[in-house]
Amino acid sequence: MFWNFDRTRWSHWVLLVLVVIFLMSYFGVVSWGKIGDAIESLAEHPRGAQIFYAKIDRSDAIFMVFMFLLLTPLALIAIGTLIAFIGAVLTGFLEAMYHRSGMPDWISTLSVYLLLAVVALLTYSVWSPHAVGLASLIARSMIAASR
Repeated sequence: MFWNFDRTRWSHWVLLVLVVIFLMSYFGVVSWGKIGDAIESLAEHPRGAQIFYAKIDRSDAIFMVFMFLLLTPLALIAIGTLIAFIGAVLTGFLEAMYHRSGMPDWISTLSVYLLLAVVALLTYSVWSPHAVGLASLIARSMIAASR
């Protein structure tokens, strides 16, 4: 039998959805116009550090887009690993100081990750302009590379 739904992996379904989206965009059924407009509006207003305001020529833009696409999955894995490591260390400290018998481990883990989320929200004004500046730099390089 060609289709065996019992043994089909989730990755096959993701690949099928991506192929269908690609074909729909190729034949013009789905438009990327809104995404293009968002990239252009992001590129018009750089923020953050002074390096994000730099002028980009086409060769640098192509290199930046290639490196962005190549290194983004690795950066996301590294950031996720760092957050998990910090959460594990803080959970270990919390359990060493305040662990009661019969208390499940997930309570202290949830408390630590909620604390990390609150700290991220409280320091939003510190890291947000730099993140938006980096996104605008990548958007400007995508526009420059496509021209």
